[in-house]
Amino acid sequence: MASDFFCIDLGESFIKVSDIVKSGDSFDAKSLGIIETDPVFFRAEAENVIEKQASQLSKLISQLKINKKNVGIVIPDSYSYSQFIETPKLNEKELLSAIRYQADQFIPMPLEEINLDIEILKEDEKTKKVLTLIAAAPKKVVGRVERMAEYAGLAPQTIETEISAIGRVAEALFKKQQAKPNQGILLVNLNFSSTSIYFFDMTAKILTFSYNFNIGYNLFLKEIQINLNVEQKKAVELLNQLGVVQKTSYDLHTILTPVIRDFLKEIQKAIALLNQKYNTQISNIYTFNETSRFNAIDEILTKYFAVPASNLNLYSHFVKNSITEHYKDNLGFFTASVGANLR
Repeated sequence: MASDFFCIDLGESFIKVSDIVKSGDSFDAKSLGIIETDPVFFRAEAENVIEKQASQLSKLISQLKINKKNVGIVIPDSYSYSQFIETPKLNEKELLSAIRYQADQFIPMPLEEINLDIEILKEDEKTKKVLTLIAAAPKKVVGRVERMAEYAGLAPQTIETEISAIGRVAEALFKKQQAKPNQGILLVNLNFSSTSIYFFDMTAKILTFSYNFNIGYNLFLKEIQINLNVEQKKAVELLNQLGVVQKTSYDLHTILTPVIRDFLKEIQKAIALLNQKYNTQISNIYTFNETSRFNAIDEILTKYFAVPASNLNLYSHFVKNSITEHYKDNLGFFTASVGANLR
């Protein structure tokens, strides 16, 4: 069944354009496309940067033969804030007050400078408690995104944070999987400048936890560039082909060990916080986004945490056509994009 909108996932490295519909339990890709994001798009104040990005986006949309103007847009976790909170069942005024108090604790800027969104995920009738996701993005970032869409001749119907889209796709992917009580799945979203850890509760069938830290794909690239004196393009190639496999002509294992150690410690910290809050068990670890360009990262996670880890295989969930065949090895980049199309 066709929808009247398509989606733009504004990643730090790549902009993903997608028109995807649900076909039974599968995803049917009508259009998929990807271009590089301008490295200064999220930071630059200059209007010509926004116009240039909009022009490149328009060309891609035209090439994909997408004629729709209504669009849903995703902002990356690196430029947004999120928090799950659990409260007693409150009336609307009390809930808003509790949410504003919680938001003030984890958003490092005045609340009047952000756009705040709340999503009630679960109401437990037995405990009379409510689980709510607070998601927020700076008004400056939202304004920049809106102007880009305007320059491209598009009409944004929604602008949401990455975690909201991820929650939707996780539910679609894992809702029919069986698991033991208190068991769930850890999702590792490696962005360019940060990493997000999410926990999908297999009993409730929703995301219930998130943790973000400032180690991203770019830090691994910088270590390679500095130690081997190579350009970023070559560093990307080496990380994609070799990763941290030992005994190669490039000793990436030695070069990357310190930052990998820090990366694993942060994930361990997330797991400790998760267990402290929910006393849960992780059955699997799935990675996506920039991990598609990081060879053998899943092997490292499996060995360190003694939990099966693998790149999230979206290909098996798509209706097979020429589009999905073309992006077969890079569908992990479209994870949030899939979720955005499921609104």
